[in-house]
Amino acid sequence: MSQSTASTPRGAGATTGPYPDLEALADTLWSERHVVEYLLFKLVTAKLLLAAQERRFVATALDEVERIIETLRSAEVQRGSALEAVAADWGTDAEELTLAELAARAPAPMDAVFRDHQEAFARLASEIEETANTNRQLASAALGEVRATIAALAGPTGASTYTAAGRHHSDSVAGPVRLDEVL
Repeated sequence: MSQSTASTPRGAGATTGPYPDLEALADTLWSERHVVEYLLFKLVTAKLLLAAQERRFVATALDEVERIIETLRSAEVQRGSALEAVAADWGTDAEELTLAELAARAPAPMDAVFRDHQEAFARLASEIEETANTNRQLASAALGEVRATIAALAGPTGASTYTAAGRHHSDSVAGPVRLDEVL
């Protein structure tokens, strides 16, 4: 194994264990995992805001999610660099080194660390997908409510058609609606 420490995460200094590149990759994965957990936290926060119909804060929550996604992209770049170092040590292509492969090939105790990361990332991915789906459903329902309110404020649109005799006919008979009646 190479003694390279160029991919040391978080400016923590040189890795001093027997497997510096594997340890640097594991540290990078811990950092990335923390970002993914924070992303889940923000998605759950957005879900709670949507469920509570606190629409005024939803945009802010979604902006925070976007910022975390940018942080996650940066973490992915760092992981890629750390993975390249391990791939070079092992004489293999970085694309082949999945977490399952790392857990299978890494010496003890690093194998357990990569297995733990694999399980945690799988769990987090599932939770994120579930929360994102719930958020989409809640946002869609909220949008429907906003559309209904706007339609009530604007008054009925009324379908405009022609009768069999060729005369213009509109189903709309109601006049303007007062705001306090709609809300």
